[in-house]
Amino acid sequence: MNFFVNRTMGIGNSGVEHAEFYRAKLFDAKKIPYKYVFVEMTKNLHEAMDHWNIRPEQVINMWEYFVFGESYLDDGAPQIMKAKEEVILDSTNTQHRVDNVTSSGIRIERHMVKYPNDEPGKDNLLVSISRVQVFNAQTDEMKVEYEYTLDPRRGRILHNVHLYNFDESGDQLFFPNEVQLQRFFFQRLVAHFGTPANFMLDRGEESEAALLYHKPKGVHVMEVIHADHLSDRKIPTDPLWNNHYEYSLTHLDEIDRLVVATEMQRQDLLKDFPESDQKITAIPVGGVRNQDVTGGKEKKLEGAFKLVTVSRLADEKHIDIAIKAVAEAKKSIDVSLDIYGQGSQLGKLTQTIKDLDAEDYIHLMGHTNHPNEIYPQYDAFISASFSEGFGLTYIEALNADLPVITFDARFGALELIHEDENGVLVDFKRDDQDYDVAELAKGIIKAHDNYTELQKHTRQSTANYQDHVIADKWEALINGL
Repeated sequence: MNFFVNRTMGIGNSGVEHAEFYRAKLFDAKKIPYKYVFVEMTKNLHEAMDHWNIRPEQVINMWEYFVFGESYLDDGAPQIMKAKEEVILDSTNTQHRVDNVTSSGIRIERHMVKYPNDEPGKDNLLVSISRVQVFNAQTDEMKVEYEYTLDPRRGRILHNVHLYNFDESGDQLFFPNEVQLQRFFFQRLVAHFGTPANFMLDRGEESEAALLYHKPKGVHVMEVIHADHLSDRKIPTDPLWNNHYEYSLTHLDEIDRLVVATEMQRQDLLKDFPESDQKITAIPVGGVRNQDVTGGKEKKLEGAFKLVTVSRLADEKHIDIAIKAVAEAKKSIDVSLDIYGQGSQLGKLTQTIKDLDAEDYIHLMGHTNHPNEIYPQYDAFISASFSEGFGLTYIEALNADLPVITFDARFGALELIHEDENGVLVDFKRDDQDYDVAELAKGIIKAHDNYTELQKHTRQSTANYQDHVIADKWEALINGL
């Protein structure tokens, strides 16, 4: 069995989850068995699964397993009741307990605790989760109990986990921390499904530690890198790792395969791990349907140069720079921008558009699950991200015959976008937004002025990213373990 290991998923997801969805589609095509494995308690998991057309039997959530038992591993948990939430307040009108019932039939009681705010000059009380109890909502039997502690450096830490009346044995089990709990969980998966068992780690340092320490016989661990593995390489012999991948890169000898999305990133890793040529492999995390890539649709500009971006509205995506660049380019050409996505920066971006008096030509369009249906309405795709491990939206846009305007950032942009062929790459400086805005504005104008030549090559550049090509790579990787 192949397990895609992640913390959780939701209705709105990052590129990590979309990479898993795409991988699942390829495994289905090749008839390779797999399970999504989520290790975080998620109250709306099944609503998210419905949203993304994922069946109950395709998913294993660690906490649902502890509640529902062994048969859950094969059948999953169907939605059997209406999800609900109740907040219980204390005499000071502060949250004392938050109770959730999930649609799969789990009742979660979160007990809150008050503690002083230790920030200088602050004398208020803060509220956080102290203890969690998990019940089978149908039988009212408590199955799990655990605590949280706030660590000044590591944040909220889960510990002291009790499993009650576990399995047919009826044992009570105790785990002092999440790593040991996950190790037990993964061992149960291997015992149930047998070997070989291939764990593809998409997110979660606790999962890495749980699997790599005392790795069972017949288990293979593959780390999937979804972003730049470096924070910087200012000192060539002493690189600063991206902290999300530091654990895996400092335990590379225990990992069976390291999967990156581009050949460029693979070559960069080999600078630091030259002996790992056979261990590090490049497989794109997204692609396009099998088709005749020579049959792209040629477009001509009519009216405003219509730009689009599809992204989480997150700080690291630097959408504010794209907005300011479009406003700057507007001084020279007729241009518009539609932004699809949701996230924490919505208020800030709304204000930025207002401050620029750009509401007539820059619009926040909300979330979309079907970018392929909206791309044909536009002329080009724009991104202001400083780093993309692959850039799934780039390949989707190219397949829709849209040139891409973006920064020359590692790794997706540099591998997917070819200057003067299928898009425009511009320079950027991480600490100089004025420079970035000016460069991206120049890129917009250049793409506009050279549109016909750029647009005609877009779909052809996706030839190596067709589904059957990428599916063959995954099949070869699995068979070669």
